[in-house]
Parts: sequence; C-alpha cells; structure tokens
Amino acid sequence: MNPANVWINGNIVTVDKATVSALDPAVQIGFGLFEVMRAYGGEPFLLDRHVARMRRSARRFGMRIGYGDAAIDRAARALLKANRLEDAYLRLVQTAGGSFMIRATPPPRVPAAWYRRGAAVGFAEWRRDPRAPLFGHKTLNYLENVRTLERAHREGLADLLFQGLDGRVLEGCVTNVFLVKGGRIRTPALEGILPGVTRAAVLEIARSLEIETSEGRVMPHDLERADEVFLTNAMIEVLPVSRVGSRRIGAPGPVTKSLMPGYKRLVAE
Repeated sequence: MNPANVWINGNIVTVDKATVSALDPAVQIGFGLFEVMRAYGGEPFLLDRHVARMRRSARRFGMRIGYGDAAIDRAARALLKANRLEDAYLRLVQTAGGSFMIRATPPPRVPAAWYRRGAAVGFAEWRRDPRAPLFGHKTLNYLENVRTLERAHREGLADLLFQGLDGRVLEGCVTNVFLVKGGRIRTPALEGILPGVTRAAVLEIARSLEIETSEGRVMPHDLERADEVFLTNAMIEVLPVSRVGSRRIGAPGPVTKSLMPGYKRLVAE
C-alpha cells in the first residue's frame, strides 16, 4: 500500500489532489525527467548527486528545475515525515510543463536469497544505439525499460541487459553491471549509458579498498567468463549475480563480498 501523500510544486497533498495539466508535455509525449533514490533513517541518500544528474539532463533538453538542492532536500524530508517513512523509495519527477513532484513509498522487496546465493540476469531481445539522444538520461519516455523489466520478472531474473548494435554490453533496464576478473573490476564505459549514481559510489568504494577498476568495452563473453558479476542501483545497492544467460558464476565472490558491506558503511556515514 502506497502512502497517500506526495509533494508537488511546493505543497504536500494527497495523491488524488496531485494533478498535472493534461496539456503538459509529460502527459502528451512523455517529455520529462525522473530520479530514484533511497532514504535511510529518514535521510535522503546521495540526493545531491541525483539532483545534479537531473539538472544535467534538464540542460541537455532545454528544461528548467525551479527548486534548489536545499529546497528539494527539505521537501523530501517533509514528505518522509508526512508518510511516516524512515526507509523509503524516493522518486523525483520534473515535467517539461514545469511541475516538480516527489513520491515517498516503502522500498521494493528484494529476495534475500539473491544476496546470499546470487541473482540471474539475461539479455534484452532488442539492441540499442548508444548514439540515440535519450540514452544516458533518465527520462519519462521509459516504456522500453518497463516492458523489458516485466519480461525479466516473469522469467525470475533480476534484470535484462541491453547490448549495443555492435553487441557490447551497455546496462540493465534499471541497473549498471560490473564484472570481476583476476581481482580487478570492469564496467561498461559511459558511452550511451546512464551515469549511475550508485555505480559511481561503488567505484569510489572499490578504489578506497585498493581494488583496481577500469571502464571500457564489455562483451557478453566477458561476463560469461568472469570470476564474479554484480549489479548496482539505489534500490538493490550491490547485488551479486550467479547466472548470466545459461552460464553459472560463483556468487557472491570475494570482491563482491567486500563491496556489499562497503556500501553499507557509506550509507551509515
């Protein structure tokens, strides 16, 4: 059950009163942006980084976000309090018509067994052109991701990974993907993929643990031959992967095991 309050354009209202014009481009053509993050203990986590990413996309598409970081932070905290939530899923939405909205709901449940034994991933049925103008931005034009994720869930998978036209691995519907080989971490380069906030945080944690990292070209066979594979996003944090397609992978491996508590420590700090 979702809490009944949302924050929209400066006010906390019940969901039935949170309205956007039927002529807003977000309604007409899906023109808008969104961000998703976690709150822990009533505190929005890495909100400044998420809002910075939204602002980058807003500049790219000629949109304006009418609230500063401090105002958005205060609004999110007020909404968490109104909805009586400590740990939560926070969703920010900016429409091209000028509306700004925040939702706060309980975080989605991730099977505990996935963290103990690893989750499974597959590959999406169609490929992407990383040069397309929307890729690398979190826009409301999200139907491709939603339908692909629905298929993943029907098949019991944590996510499906998109490939580029040349076959290289890009990202999941809602995750960034990493592999470990010989104790070194690799992840797809930021070429047509979303610059994940959790992705960046995990790379920082790895470097603080003196784990070698690199960003570059990753092919499906690189994942299938990896010692470890894991996914990241704000909801799942660091999720070990035990199967890529039909290929079994040991999970969680030692590097993934070091990153999982490392992320928890970052949250605690």
